Amino acid sequence: MKKFKNLLVTLYFYFIAVVYIVFYGGFVLLRSFLMKDRERAREYVLGEIEKFGRRAFKWLFSEVVVEGKENIPKDRNFIVVANHQSIMDIPLILGFVATGAFIAKKELKKIPGVNWYIKYLNGVFLDRKNPRKAVKALREAIEKLKNGVTFVVFPEGTRSPDGEMLPFKKDSLMIAMKTGVPVLPVSIWGTYHLIPKNHWIFTPGRVFLKIHSPVDPQRFSSEKELREYVENIIRKGVEELKER
Repeated sequence: MKKFKNLLVTLYFYFIAVVYIVFYGGFVLLRSFLMKDRERAREYVLGEIEKFGRRAFKWLFSEVVVEGKENIPKDRNFIVVANHQSIMDIPLILGFVATGAFIAKKELKKIPGVNWYIKYLNGVFLDRKNPRKAVKALREAIEKLKNGVTFVVFPEGTRSPDGEMLPFKKDSLMIAMKTGVPVLPVSIWGTYHLIPKNHWIFTPGRVFLKIHSPVDPQRFSSEKELREYVENIIRKGVEELKER
């Protein structure tokens, strides 16, 4: 009975998500394009993206428990750095932390709706198999950070296969060191149980999100030192959330 219930929830979620992203998302972008006040138009789109992030969990009949909202910087851009458990980490960050840009794998460029919003948020598409293009993409991200764009980074490089944190990849926080933009560490626990890597059926449940105090990259002498410090904060946070 539980498997059948989860299957119904899954089909419901995919149907709503596709309609919302492709059709309603297209309407939102069109409406914003027709607005004369460009600042108001952008605020409208960002608000709708945040709503999508929050609604995604309602469509899954899942609760999100957030701690540390007061740590989110209000007066400048920043880099959200989080562990990566599931595809649901993306709407989780968008809905409950920041409508930031993503350094996304190039394959997402081909998905209608998703690619529109990655571009709208000033995201960068990364070709990991092409070192030259990867360097170019990171330079583009650095330039955008310098111009005030907030970014979201998953330094593990991929979703965890079992929910446990993977080591952060070398140079994964280089964009923070190059720009001096504050890092906002975020610990996630529970999205793995909603939908593990390489699975497609959802299991509704509770998700926990802990937003830590911002970290100033300028305090560190190297990317390695910064990376290890931030990784340790996030890892400790994950361990704490496991006990909830």
